[in-house]
Amino acid sequence: MQHTSAIGVLGGYGAVGSAVVRRLHRAGTHPLLVGGRDRDRAEALAAGLPGGGPEAGGMAVDLTDAGSLDRFAARCRLVVNCAGPSYRVLDVVARAALRHGADYVDAAGDDPVHTLLSADGGAARWAADGRVAVLSAGALPGLSSLLPRALAARTPGATALDAYVGGVAPLTPAAAGDVLLGRGPEHGTPAAAWQDGRTRERALAPRRGVRLDAFPAAVDAFPYLSTEAVRLARATGLDRVRWYTVFGGERLAGELAMAWALDTMDTAGLVAAADEDVRRHGEWYGQEFHLWSGTADGPPAARLVLRTADSYELSGFLSAAAALHTLRGEVAPGVHFAADVLDPPRVAEDLAADGAAELRIR
Repeated sequence: MQHTSAIGVLGGYGAVGSAVVRRLHRAGTHPLLVGGRDRDRAEALAAGLPGGGPEAGGMAVDLTDAGSLDRFAARCRLVVNCAGPSYRVLDVVARAALRHGADYVDAAGDDPVHTLLSADGGAARWAADGRVAVLSAGALPGLSSLLPRALAARTPGATALDAYVGGVAPLTPAAAGDVLLGRGPEHGTPAAAWQDGRTRERALAPRRGVRLDAFPAAVDAFPYLSTEAVRLARATGLDRVRWYTVFGGERLAGELAMAWALDTMDTAGLVAAADEDVRRHGEWYGQEFHLWSGTADGPPAARLVLRTADSYELSGFLSAAAALHTLRGEVAPGVHFAADVLDPPRVAEDLAADGAAELRIR
């Protein structure tokens, strides 16, 4: 397979990447190129796709080898990056895509990559070259901002939002690395809330034993105002946002707090803790949003509840959706967050039809 018009999925045999590959193969728009360190695994995934779809192949790619990455990007019309940890990969893959005239979608990326790609006129170069970079096209961040925007679009006069996102799920080493690195002011503020157009620090306390429709058991909810939540508040004009990270087990939250205190980047403890929580409590993930219209007193005017067994499938859904929107010319050239350029109601409808999650809006 020697196409130069392929959709390349880097990290394509991983938890998120394989979910992207399956969806893009079903869409059948372009040949697929599965990239990763292990060529045999990449080729095995490509060979195992159902017949009747676009041609697919595998390729060995080493992110630390610029030549290897360039050879991969040179064969692509669009690169979807699912390799991690994202906060170590940063903008390396995106810049390879731009060098070879390819568009770019990142299942993660987030604020650090957006800053790097936008620095020193970088965003203008993407636009001038007619190329698209879509970042934060995953479950969180990504769907976690698109779904409340979809809810706000159908709720006139929305003023306040409460968000609960998390659950019990295994962690891949790459995902664990992102969890460890995803802290600091460039990511968000613990215990803060958005109130009257600004971040209010130390405004909220953890909530223990909360029962919500998105989760099958009581959960612990820790307030964390992410940069994504701030962008959401500004984009929707909400007066108040209270955002909570949800843990359905005990081990991962404790291990994460210890890892941050020790300032370690060893992911083995987090992976083991997440696995233990799954053994004890099962595997489940949810997002629940409560939206008030007018006064924030009393019950919310609207709610959105998402439930799934696999958050990686959610990330795969949104990355594939962002890729397809880009290929159809529905995203303007430049550097964007997915939630800013994808259509929230359409994404919610497509997610409900996809089967990756149960989605209820009321």
